[in-house]
Amino acid sequence: MAPWLLEHKKGQIDALAGQELSVRAIAKALKPRPDRSRPFYATVSRYLTLRGRRIVRKKPGPKRLLSRKSERRIIRAVSVDALTSGQVVHELHLQCSARTVRRTLQAAGFLRYKRVSRKPSLSSDNIRKRLAFATAFIAKPMAFWHQVVFSDEKIWSCDGPFGSSQRWVDCRAKSSSYARRQHSGGGKVHMWAGMSLRGLTMAVFVEGGLNAVKYQQVLLEALLPFGLEMYDFNFTFQQDNAPAHTANSTKAWLDALGVTVLPWPARSPDLNPIENIWGVLSRVVYRKGRQFAARRRT
Repeated sequence: MAPWLLEHKKGQIDALAGQELSVRAIAKALKPRPDRSRPFYATVSRYLTLRGRRIVRKKPGPKRLLSRKSERRIIRAVSVDALTSGQVVHELHLQCSARTVRRTLQAAGFLRYKRVSRKPSLSSDNIRKRLAFATAFIAKPMAFWHQVVFSDEKIWSCDGPFGSSQRWVDCRAKSSSYARRQHSGGGKVHMWAGMSLRGLTMAVFVEGGLNAVKYQQVLLEALLPFGLEMYDFNFTFQQDNAPAHTANSTKAWLDALGVTVLPWPARSPDLNPIENIWGVLSRVVYRKGRQFAARRRT
């Protein structure tokens, strides 16, 4: 409908139309506005055609590439099937770019792009043993846990943290956004440590791989002095099921010393509170994507 028509003009058109005059006759009787170059006939015709209707004006901008149904399919594909934006375009046969898919997901309001958390793969036997462990020890008093010394190893990489990293990159800068990786690996630092309610053991660095002999030497240097000083050797020792820990020689060595070992379910790093210490140290060691040229700097 012509938005510039005044109300009295609209009334005149309605009155003349009520006299059953033709559109051309009405246009001739009213004459066009002097500042309008287009024929008044088209204005009268459009007004008579659209009068009484709700005007829905076209939104500015390009035509939508995706219908509401397609947007719902995209959201469902990402939420249920965990597809990437490129996979969504391919699987749903969309005539749009992956960037359009990402904009649709961002506009949904409840989807957020983030790094996927990793967790150990648990078999049915692992799950059963974890449940049995929790059932057996959930009722233990706090006094029991006060006597437990938790332990674990941590491997630090001189090339930076393991796995992928994400960050915003200033494209105007000349520096590369690649993380430096040394040929044949930048080296690793292997560390063992323990903790309990009464404090931390000495941290021990291990050269090369950890076997049963080296592991027993680590415990001799760090665990036994700590257990004697803090607990008068009346403590329970926690360790995971790494090969060096469960070797027959290690079991016999601990048994000969009278060290009580806490039975530990396989694939259960999440149950060990010392993982929180590794998390804090990792944020410090790898702060701002820090890398190391040599192991002695770690």
